[in-house]
Amino acid sequence: MNKNLKKSLYVGIAALSLFTLSNLNVNAKGKATTKHHQTKQLQKHVQKTTNNKVTAEYSPLKVSTDNAYVKSTGIVTMFNKPGKLGNAKVVASKTTMKRLAKSNSPKNIFYVYEMAKTNNGLYYAKVVTLGGKYRGWIYAGKTNFANDLTKIDKGTGITAKNPLQYAKMPKHKTGYHVTDSLWTTPNYSRINSKILDFNKKEYAKDTFKIESAVANTQGWVYYYVVDEQHPKINGWVFHSSVKGKSTDAKKAPVKKTPAKKNSKQKNDQPKIDNNDDITDGKTPTISNNQPKQTNGYTLKFVNQATAQVISQQTVSVNDLTNASNTIPAANTSTIAKYLPSGYGFYQYGNAVASSGNVSNGGQAVIYVAKNPNINSVKLNLRIFDNTGAANPVNMNSNGTNSILNAQQELVDMNIMQGSVITTAQIQKVLADNGLTVVPGNNGSANFAYTDAGLVQGSNPVINVYYR
Repeated sequence: MNKNLKKSLYVGIAALSLFTLSNLNVNAKGKATTKHHQTKQLQKHVQKTTNNKVTAEYSPLKVSTDNAYVKSTGIVTMFNKPGKLGNAKVVASKTTMKRLAKSNSPKNIFYVYEMAKTNNGLYYAKVVTLGGKYRGWIYAGKTNFANDLTKIDKGTGITAKNPLQYAKMPKHKTGYHVTDSLWTTPNYSRINSKILDFNKKEYAKDTFKIESAVANTQGWVYYYVVDEQHPKINGWVFHSSVKGKSTDAKKAPVKKTPAKKNSKQKNDQPKIDNNDDITDGKTPTISNNQPKQTNGYTLKFVNQATAQVISQQTVSVNDLTNASNTIPAANTSTIAKYLPSGYGFYQYGNAVASSGNVSNGGQAVIYVAKNPNINSVKLNLRIFDNTGAANPVNMNSNGTNSILNAQQELVDMNIMQGSVITTAQIQKVLADNGLTVVPGNNGSANFAYTDAGLVQGSNPVINVYYR
Protein backbone atom coordinates (compact mmCIF):
# COMPACT_ATOMS: atom_id res chain seq x y z
CA MET A 1 0.00 0.00 0.00
CA ASN A 2 2.79 2.49 0.92
CA LYS A 3 4.75 1.66 -2.21
CA ASN A 4 1.75 2.31 -4.45
CA LEU A 5 0.97 5.49 -2.53
CA LYS A 6 4.50 6.73 -3.05
CA LYS A 7 4.32 5.93 -6.75
CA SER A 8 1.03 7.82 -7.07
CA LEU A 9 2.52 10.83 -5.28
CA TYR A 10 5.55 10.79 -7.56
CA VAL A 11 3.33 10.60 -10.66
CA GLY A 12 1.14 13.40 -9.34
CA ILE A 13 4.09 15.61 -8.47
CA ALA A 14 5.66 14.98 -11.86
CA ALA A 15 2.41 15.79 -13.65
CA LEU A 16 1.96 18.95 -11.58
CA SER A 17 5.51 20.02 -12.39
CA LEU A 18 4.94 19.46 -16.10
CA PHE A 19 1.66 21.36 -15.94
CA THR A 20 3.31 24.27 -14.15
CA LEU A 21 6.24 24.26 -16.52
CA SER A 22 3.85 24.14 -19.48
CA ASN A 23 1.95 27.16 -18.21
CA LEU A 24 5.19 29.05 -17.74
CA ASN A 25 6.22 28.21 -21.29
CA VAL A 26 2.83 29.27 -22.63
CA ASN A 27 3.02 32.58 -20.83
CA ALA A 28 6.58 33.10 -21.91
CA LYS A 29 6.59 31.80 -25.47
CA GLY A 30 2.98 30.88 -26.37
CA LYS A 31 4.06 27.52 -27.88
CA ALA A 32 2.32 24.96 -25.58
CA THR A 33 -0.66 23.12 -27.15
CA THR A 34 -3.76 21.37 -25.85
CA LYS A 35 -2.74 18.23 -27.74
CA HIS A 36 0.53 18.01 -25.79
CA HIS A 37 -1.36 18.25 -22.48
CA GLN A 38 -3.82 15.49 -23.50
CA THR A 39 -0.92 13.19 -24.42
CA LYS A 40 0.57 13.58 -20.97
CA GLN A 41 -2.76 12.82 -19.33
CA LEU A 42 -3.23 9.70 -21.52
CA GLN A 43 0.20 8.40 -20.62
CA LYS A 44 -0.60 8.86 -16.96
CA HIS A 45 -3.86 6.88 -17.35
CA VAL A 46 -2.16 3.98 -19.16
CA GLN A 47 0.45 3.71 -16.44
CA LYS A 48 -2.23 3.42 -13.77
CA THR A 49 -4.09 0.69 -15.69
CA THR A 50 -1.03 -1.54 -16.12
CA ASN A 51 -0.49 -1.52 -12.35
CA ASN A 52 -3.85 -3.19 -11.60
CA LYS A 53 -3.46 -6.50 -9.74
CA VAL A 54 -5.16 -9.75 -10.75
CA THR A 55 -7.66 -10.87 -8.14
CA ALA A 56 -10.08 -13.79 -7.98
CA GLU A 57 -13.53 -14.57 -6.66
CA TYR A 58 -14.05 -18.10 -5.32
CA SER A 59 -17.27 -20.13 -5.32
CA PRO A 60 -18.27 -23.78 -4.81
CA LEU A 61 -19.54 -25.86 -7.71
CA LYS A 62 -23.27 -26.47 -8.13
CA VAL A 63 -22.96 -29.81 -9.93
CA SER A 64 -23.65 -33.05 -8.06
CA THR A 65 -20.84 -35.23 -6.76
CA ASP A 66 -21.71 -37.80 -9.43
CA ASN A 67 -20.96 -35.31 -12.21
CA ALA A 68 -17.98 -33.42 -10.81
CA TYR A 69 -15.14 -35.30 -12.54
CA VAL A 70 -12.63 -34.30 -15.19
CA LYS A 71 -9.46 -35.60 -16.80
CA SER A 72 -6.24 -33.75 -17.52
CA THR A 73 -5.62 -32.72 -21.13
CA GLY A 74 -1.89 -32.40 -20.51
CA ILE A 75 -1.83 -28.88 -21.93
CA VAL A 76 -1.27 -26.71 -18.86
CA THR A 77 0.43 -26.77 -15.46
CA MET A 78 -1.31 -27.15 -12.10
CA PHE A 79 -0.68 -24.47 -9.47
CA ASN A 80 -1.42 -24.09 -5.76
CA LYS A 81 -3.62 -21.07 -6.61
CA PRO A 82 -5.16 -19.67 -9.82
CA GLY A 83 -2.11 -19.29 -12.05
CA LYS A 84 -2.50 -15.59 -12.86
CA LEU A 85 -2.34 -14.62 -9.20
CA GLY A 86 1.00 -13.53 -7.84
CA ASN A 87 3.45 -16.06 -6.34
CA ALA A 88 1.55 -19.10 -7.63
CA LYS A 89 3.66 -22.25 -7.20
CA VAL A 90 3.72 -25.31 -9.45
CA VAL A 91 1.99 -28.37 -7.97
CA ALA A 92 2.20 -30.57 -11.08
CA SER A 93 4.37 -29.71 -14.06
CA LYS A 94 3.17 -29.89 -17.65
CA THR A 95 5.13 -33.15 -18.00
CA THR A 96 3.23 -34.61 -15.05
CA MET A 97 -0.08 -33.36 -16.44
CA LYS A 98 0.69 -35.03 -19.78
CA ARG A 99 1.34 -38.29 -17.96
CA LEU A 100 -1.95 -37.99 -16.07
CA ALA A 101 -3.71 -37.29 -19.37
CA LYS A 102 -2.38 -40.51 -20.89
CA SER A 103 -3.10 -42.61 -17.79
CA ASN A 104 -6.19 -44.82 -17.67
CA SER A 105 -5.90 -45.33 -13.90
CA PRO A 106 -9.05 -44.22 -12.04
CA LYS A 107 -6.78 -42.70 -9.40
CA ASN A 108 -5.75 -40.05 -11.92
CA ILE A 109 -9.27 -38.76 -12.54
CA PHE A 110 -9.82 -35.34 -10.97
CA TYR A 111 -12.69 -34.35 -8.69
CA VAL A 112 -13.65 -30.68 -9.08
CA TYR A 113 -14.89 -28.96 -5.93
CA GLU A 114 -14.30 -25.24 -6.29
CA MET A 115 -14.21 -22.56 -8.98
CA ALA A 116 -12.41 -19.23 -9.24
CA LYS A 117 -12.96 -16.33 -11.63
CA THR A 118 -10.26 -13.69 -11.98
CA ASN A 119 -11.05 -10.04 -12.53
CA ASN A 120 -9.78 -10.38 -16.11
CA GLY A 121 -12.42 -13.01 -16.91
CA LEU A 122 -10.48 -16.27 -16.61
CA TYR A 123 -11.91 -19.35 -14.88
CA TYR A 124 -9.96 -21.88 -12.83
CA ALA A 125 -11.00 -25.20 -11.30
CA LYS A 126 -9.77 -26.53 -7.98
CA VAL A 127 -9.26 -30.26 -8.27
CA VAL A 128 -7.87 -33.31 -6.50
CA THR A 129 -7.10 -36.69 -8.02
CA LEU A 130 -9.19 -39.58 -6.73
CA GLY A 131 -5.91 -41.12 -5.61
CA GLY A 132 -5.20 -38.01 -3.53
CA LYS A 133 -1.71 -37.41 -4.94
CA TYR A 134 -2.32 -34.13 -6.76
CA ARG A 135 -4.38 -31.17 -5.59
CA GLY A 136 -4.43 -27.63 -6.98
CA TRP A 137 -5.83 -25.16 -9.51
CA ILE A 138 -6.07 -25.68 -13.29
CA TYR A 139 -6.98 -23.17 -15.99
CA ALA A 140 -10.46 -23.93 -17.39
CA GLY A 141 -11.13 -21.17 -19.94
CA LYS A 142 -13.45 -18.18 -20.10
CA THR A 143 -16.82 -19.90 -19.58
CA ASN A 144 -18.69 -20.34 -16.29
CA PHE A 145 -18.87 -24.10 -15.63
CA ALA A 146 -20.38 -24.02 -12.12
CA ASN A 147 -23.52 -25.89 -13.24
CA ASP A 148 -22.10 -28.10 -15.99
CA LEU A 149 -18.51 -29.30 -16.42
CA THR A 150 -19.13 -30.07 -20.10
CA LYS A 151 -19.07 -26.28 -20.60
CA ILE A 152 -15.36 -26.14 -19.80
CA ASP A 153 -13.66 -24.61 -22.85
CA LYS A 154 -11.69 -26.82 -25.19
CA GLY A 155 -7.96 -26.28 -25.25
CA THR A 156 -7.76 -25.78 -21.48
CA GLY A 157 -6.25 -27.96 -18.76
CA ILE A 158 -9.20 -30.30 -18.12
CA THR A 159 -12.18 -31.91 -19.80
CA ALA A 160 -15.29 -33.57 -18.33
CA LYS A 161 -14.95 -37.30 -17.69
CA ASN A 162 -17.25 -40.00 -16.30
CA PRO A 163 -15.22 -42.35 -14.05
CA LEU A 164 -17.65 -45.26 -14.67
CA GLN A 165 -19.52 -46.89 -17.53
CA TYR A 166 -21.97 -49.75 -17.54
CA ALA A 167 -20.45 -53.22 -17.93
CA LYS A 168 -21.85 -56.55 -19.10
CA MET A 169 -23.99 -58.34 -16.52
CA PRO A 170 -23.38 -62.05 -15.83
CA LYS A 171 -25.88 -64.53 -17.29
CA HIS A 172 -26.95 -65.72 -13.84
CA LYS A 173 -27.72 -62.99 -11.34
CA THR A 174 -28.65 -64.79 -8.10
CA GLY A 175 -27.18 -67.20 -5.57
CA TYR A 176 -23.68 -65.70 -5.24
CA HIS A 177 -21.47 -65.47 -2.17
CA VAL A 178 -19.53 -62.29 -1.37
CA THR A 179 -16.13 -62.70 0.24
CA ASP A 180 -15.04 -59.11 0.75
CA SER A 181 -16.16 -55.73 2.05
CA LEU A 182 -18.97 -53.76 0.43
CA TRP A 183 -18.45 -50.17 -0.74
CA THR A 184 -20.79 -47.20 -1.00
CA THR A 185 -19.60 -46.78 -4.62
CA PRO A 186 -16.84 -48.58 -6.55
CA ASN A 187 -13.47 -47.57 -5.18
CA TYR A 188 -11.85 -44.63 -7.03
CA SER A 189 -15.13 -43.85 -8.78
CA ARG A 190 -16.28 -41.11 -6.42
CA ILE A 191 -14.45 -38.75 -4.07
CA ASN A 192 -16.41 -40.09 -1.09
CA SER A 193 -16.21 -43.82 -1.84
CA LYS A 194 -15.78 -45.78 1.36
CA ILE A 195 -16.21 -49.23 2.85
CA LEU A 196 -19.60 -49.84 4.47
CA ASP A 197 -19.55 -50.83 8.11
CA PHE A 198 -21.18 -54.23 7.68
CA ASN A 199 -19.40 -57.01 9.51
CA LYS A 200 -18.48 -59.62 6.91
CA LYS A 201 -19.46 -62.33 9.39
CA GLU A 202 -23.02 -61.05 9.12
CA TYR A 203 -23.29 -62.12 5.50
CA ALA A 204 -20.59 -64.77 5.12
CA LYS A 205 -23.15 -67.56 4.62
CA ASP A 206 -25.78 -65.48 2.79
CA THR A 207 -26.36 -65.47 -0.95
CA PHE A 208 -26.49 -62.30 -3.03
CA LYS A 209 -28.08 -61.18 -6.25
CA ILE A 210 -26.27 -58.94 -8.74
CA GLU A 211 -28.32 -55.91 -9.75
CA SER A 212 -25.84 -53.80 -11.70
CA ALA A 213 -22.37 -53.90 -13.22
CA VAL A 214 -19.97 -51.06 -14.01
CA ALA A 215 -16.38 -50.74 -15.18
CA ASN A 216 -13.92 -48.02 -14.24
CA THR A 217 -11.46 -46.31 -16.57
CA GLN A 218 -9.03 -49.20 -16.23
CA GLY A 219 -11.66 -51.78 -17.10
CA TRP A 220 -12.06 -53.20 -13.61
CA VAL A 221 -15.60 -54.49 -13.10
CA TYR A 222 -17.64 -53.92 -9.94
CA TYR A 223 -21.04 -55.43 -9.10
CA TYR A 224 -23.83 -53.90 -7.07
CA VAL A 225 -25.08 -56.76 -4.89
CA VAL A 226 -28.00 -57.21 -2.50
CA ASP A 227 -28.18 -59.83 0.25
CA GLU A 228 -31.04 -62.19 -0.61
CA GLN A 229 -31.63 -63.06 3.05
CA HIS A 230 -31.04 -59.58 4.51
CA PRO A 231 -31.74 -56.95 1.78
CA LYS A 232 -30.55 -54.12 4.01
CA ILE A 233 -27.04 -55.44 3.39
CA ASN A 234 -26.08 -54.14 -0.07
CA GLY A 235 -23.31 -52.29 -1.83
CA TRP A 236 -20.61 -52.42 -4.50
CA VAL A 237 -17.89 -55.06 -4.58
CA PHE A 238 -15.00 -55.96 -6.88
CA HIS A 239 -16.10 -58.69 -9.29
CA SER A 240 -13.49 -61.26 -8.19
CA SER A 241 -14.97 -61.19 -4.68
CA VAL A 242 -18.31 -62.46 -6.00
CA LYS A 243 -17.92 -66.22 -5.94
CA GLY A 244 -19.70 -69.16 -7.58
CA LYS A 245 -23.28 -69.76 -6.57
CA SER A 246 -24.38 -72.62 -4.37
CA THR A 247 -28.01 -72.45 -5.55
CA ASP A 248 -27.29 -72.16 -9.25
CA ALA A 249 -23.96 -73.94 -9.61
CA LYS A 250 -25.25 -76.57 -12.04
CA LYS A 251 -26.27 -73.89 -14.49
CA ALA A 252 -22.84 -72.27 -14.58
CA PRO A 253 -21.47 -72.39 -18.15
CA VAL A 254 -18.21 -74.22 -18.80
CA LYS A 255 -16.54 -71.12 -20.23
CA LYS A 256 -16.62 -69.56 -16.76
CA THR A 257 -13.59 -71.72 -15.82
CA PRO A 258 -10.89 -69.35 -17.17
CA ALA A 259 -12.34 -66.57 -15.05
CA LYS A 260 -12.04 -68.79 -11.93
CA LYS A 261 -8.38 -69.45 -12.72
CA ASN A 262 -7.79 -65.77 -13.04
CA SER A 263 -9.47 -65.16 -9.67
CA LYS A 264 -7.34 -67.83 -8.06
CA GLN A 265 -4.22 -66.11 -9.32
CA LYS A 266 -5.31 -62.93 -7.56
CA ASN A 267 -5.29 -64.56 -4.13
CA ASP A 268 -1.62 -63.64 -3.77
CA GLN A 269 -2.46 -59.95 -4.19
CA PRO A 270 -4.53 -57.48 -2.17
CA LYS A 271 -8.13 -57.69 -3.34
CA ILE A 272 -9.07 -54.11 -2.54
CA ASP A 273 -7.45 -50.91 -3.64
CA ASN A 274 -7.25 -48.93 -0.38
CA ASN A 275 -6.66 -45.43 -1.78
CA ASP A 276 -2.90 -45.83 -1.60
CA ASP A 277 -0.46 -45.98 -4.51
CA ILE A 278 1.52 -48.79 -2.94
CA THR A 279 -1.33 -51.16 -2.14
CA ASP A 280 -3.26 -51.22 -5.41
CA GLY A 281 -4.49 -54.72 -6.28
CA LYS A 282 -3.84 -54.09 -9.94
CA THR A 283 -4.92 -57.24 -11.70
CA PRO A 284 -6.46 -56.11 -14.99
CA THR A 285 -9.99 -57.26 -15.65
CA ILE A 286 -10.23 -59.51 -18.68
CA SER A 287 -12.96 -58.43 -21.05
CA ASN A 288 -15.43 -61.07 -22.21
CA ASN A 289 -14.42 -60.19 -25.77
CA GLN A 290 -10.67 -60.46 -25.29
CA PRO A 291 -8.34 -63.44 -24.83
CA LYS A 292 -6.75 -63.95 -21.45
CA GLN A 293 -3.31 -62.35 -21.21
CA THR A 294 -0.57 -64.96 -21.00
CA ASN A 295 2.47 -62.72 -21.23
CA GLY A 296 3.82 -60.27 -18.67
CA TYR A 297 6.62 -59.63 -16.19
CA THR A 298 7.45 -62.27 -13.56
CA LEU A 299 8.08 -61.37 -9.92
CA LYS A 300 9.86 -64.06 -7.90
CA PHE A 301 9.94 -63.43 -4.14
CA VAL A 302 12.83 -65.18 -2.37
CA ASN A 303 13.38 -65.49 1.38
CA GLN A 304 16.82 -64.00 2.03
CA ALA A 305 17.42 -66.26 5.04
CA THR A 306 16.49 -69.60 3.43
CA ALA A 307 16.94 -68.85 -0.31
CA GLN A 308 13.53 -70.47 -0.85
CA VAL A 309 10.98 -69.04 -3.28
CA ILE A 310 7.99 -67.86 -1.24
CA SER A 311 5.74 -66.87 -4.11
CA GLN A 312 5.89 -66.11 -7.81
CA GLN A 313 3.45 -64.25 -10.01
CA THR A 314 3.27 -62.67 -13.45
CA VAL A 315 1.95 -59.14 -13.67
CA SER A 316 1.22 -56.69 -16.45
CA VAL A 317 4.20 -54.55 -17.42
CA ASN A 318 2.03 -51.44 -17.24
CA ASP A 319 1.24 -52.19 -13.59
CA LEU A 320 4.88 -51.58 -12.66
CA THR A 321 4.48 -47.79 -12.76
CA ASN A 322 3.51 -45.11 -10.27
CA ALA A 323 3.80 -41.35 -9.78
CA SER A 324 7.59 -41.56 -9.45
CA ASN A 325 8.10 -44.14 -12.21
CA THR A 326 6.18 -43.21 -15.34
CA ILE A 327 8.16 -45.82 -17.31
CA PRO A 328 7.72 -49.43 -16.10
CA ALA A 329 10.41 -50.23 -13.55
CA ALA A 330 11.33 -53.05 -11.18
CA ASN A 331 12.11 -51.41 -7.84
CA THR A 332 10.81 -51.40 -4.28
CA SER A 333 8.41 -48.57 -5.08
CA THR A 334 6.59 -50.34 -7.91
CA ILE A 335 6.76 -53.87 -6.48
CA ALA A 336 5.71 -53.15 -2.87
CA LYS A 337 2.03 -53.81 -3.64
CA TYR A 338 2.84 -57.41 -4.61
CA LEU A 339 4.77 -58.36 -1.43
CA PRO A 340 3.68 -61.73 -0.03
CA SER A 341 1.75 -61.50 3.22
CA GLY A 342 3.97 -61.36 6.31
CA TYR A 343 7.11 -60.26 4.44
CA GLY A 344 8.90 -57.03 3.68
CA PHE A 345 11.87 -56.09 1.53
CA TYR A 346 15.24 -57.36 2.74
CA GLN A 347 16.61 -54.40 4.66
CA TYR A 348 20.35 -55.05 4.35
CA GLY A 349 21.14 -55.03 0.67
CA ASN A 350 19.60 -54.59 -2.75
CA ALA A 351 16.04 -55.86 -2.46
CA VAL A 352 15.43 -56.29 -6.20
CA ALA A 353 17.65 -58.02 -8.74
CA SER A 354 16.69 -57.64 -12.40
CA SER A 355 18.38 -57.36 -15.74
CA GLY A 356 17.49 -55.07 -18.62
CA ASN A 357 14.35 -53.03 -19.14
CA VAL A 358 11.02 -54.18 -17.77
CA SER A 359 9.25 -55.85 -20.69
CA ASN A 360 7.04 -58.84 -21.44
CA GLY A 361 8.85 -62.08 -20.72
CA GLY A 362 11.24 -60.47 -18.22
CA GLN A 363 11.77 -61.38 -14.58
CA ALA A 364 12.85 -59.80 -11.30
CA VAL A 365 14.01 -61.57 -8.17
CA ILE A 366 12.90 -59.79 -5.00
CA TYR A 367 14.64 -60.63 -1.74
CA VAL A 368 12.32 -60.48 1.24
CA ALA A 369 12.45 -61.19 4.95
CA LYS A 370 9.99 -61.67 7.77
CA ASN A 371 9.78 -58.36 9.53
CA PRO A 372 9.25 -57.48 13.18
CA ASN A 373 6.31 -55.34 14.21
CA ILE A 374 6.71 -51.58 14.51
CA ASN A 375 7.49 -50.18 17.96
CA SER A 376 5.64 -46.88 17.63
CA VAL A 377 3.90 -44.61 15.12
CA LYS A 378 3.98 -40.82 15.11
CA LEU A 379 1.02 -39.00 13.52
CA ASN A 380 1.76 -35.47 12.32
CA LEU A 381 -1.58 -33.69 11.88
CA ARG A 382 -1.33 -30.78 9.45
CA ILE A 383 -3.94 -28.32 8.18
CA PHE A 384 -3.85 -26.31 4.94
CA ASP A 385 -4.27 -22.55 5.18
CA ASN A 386 -5.48 -20.17 2.47
CA THR A 387 -1.99 -19.98 0.94
CA GLY A 388 -1.73 -23.74 0.53
CA ALA A 389 0.80 -24.15 3.35
CA ALA A 390 0.40 -27.17 5.65
CA ASN A 391 0.69 -26.06 9.27
CA PRO A 392 0.60 -28.19 12.44
CA VAL A 393 -2.87 -28.64 13.93
CA ASN A 394 -3.18 -26.94 17.31
CA MET A 395 -5.03 -29.32 19.63
CA ASN A 396 -6.08 -28.96 23.25
CA SER A 397 -5.15 -31.56 25.87
CA ASN A 398 -8.12 -33.75 24.95
CA GLY A 399 -7.12 -33.63 21.29
CA THR A 400 -3.51 -34.48 22.13
CA ASN A 401 -4.71 -37.52 24.09
CA SER A 402 -6.77 -38.57 21.07
CA ILE A 403 -3.65 -38.46 18.91
CA LEU A 404 -1.75 -40.58 21.42
CA ASN A 405 -4.60 -43.09 21.49
CA ALA A 406 -4.68 -43.21 17.68
CA GLN A 407 -0.94 -43.85 17.55
CA GLN A 408 -1.27 -46.68 20.06
CA GLU A 409 -4.16 -48.18 18.09
CA LEU A 410 -1.91 -48.36 15.03
CA VAL A 411 0.79 -50.11 17.06
CA ASP A 412 -1.79 -52.57 18.41
CA MET A 413 -2.68 -53.51 14.83
CA ASN A 414 0.68 -55.36 14.68
CA ILE A 415 1.76 -53.69 11.45
CA MET A 416 5.12 -55.01 10.30
CA GLN A 417 8.11 -53.17 8.95
CA GLY A 418 8.25 -53.49 5.19
CA SER A 419 4.46 -53.82 4.91
CA VAL A 420 2.06 -50.97 4.26
CA ILE A 421 -0.26 -48.75 6.26
CA THR A 422 -3.16 -47.92 4.00
CA THR A 423 -5.29 -44.79 3.81
CA ALA A 424 -8.32 -46.87 4.81
CA GLN A 425 -6.54 -47.99 7.99
CA ILE A 426 -5.61 -44.42 8.87
CA GLN A 427 -9.17 -43.22 8.24
CA LYS A 428 -10.57 -45.89 10.56
CA VAL A 429 -8.13 -45.03 13.35
CA LEU A 430 -8.92 -41.32 13.01
CA ALA A 431 -12.66 -42.05 13.16
CA ASP A 432 -12.20 -44.30 16.20
CA ASN A 433 -10.51 -41.46 18.06
CA GLY A 434 -12.62 -38.50 16.94
CA LEU A 435 -9.94 -37.09 14.63
CA THR A 436 -11.80 -37.10 11.31
CA VAL A 437 -12.45 -33.38 11.90
CA VAL A 438 -9.97 -31.07 13.66
CA PRO A 439 -10.02 -27.38 14.71
CA GLY A 440 -8.71 -24.74 12.31
CA ASN A 441 -8.24 -20.96 12.35
CA ASN A 442 -11.44 -20.45 10.34
CA GLY A 443 -13.56 -23.25 11.77
CA SER A 444 -13.22 -27.00 11.57
CA ALA A 445 -11.26 -28.85 8.89
CA ASN A 446 -11.95 -32.30 7.42
CA PHE A 447 -9.55 -35.14 6.74
CA ALA A 448 -8.11 -34.75 3.23
CA TYR A 449 -5.42 -37.40 2.71
CA THR A 450 -2.35 -39.02 4.21
CA ASP A 451 1.10 -40.00 3.01
CA ALA A 452 0.76 -43.44 4.64
CA GLY A 453 2.41 -46.18 2.66
CA LEU A 454 5.40 -48.47 2.91
CA VAL A 455 6.52 -48.82 6.54
CA GLN A 456 10.25 -48.21 6.72
CA GLY A 457 11.87 -48.70 10.10
CA SER A 458 10.41 -49.53 13.49
CA ASN A 459 9.15 -45.99 14.26
CA PRO A 460 7.44 -44.62 11.14
CA VAL A 461 6.16 -41.05 10.91
CA ILE A 462 2.88 -40.47 9.05
CA ASN A 463 1.60 -37.07 7.93
CA VAL A 464 -2.18 -36.59 7.99
CA TYR A 465 -3.57 -33.59 6.11
CA TYR A 466 -6.80 -31.68 6.72
CA ARG A 467 -8.56 -29.04 4.65
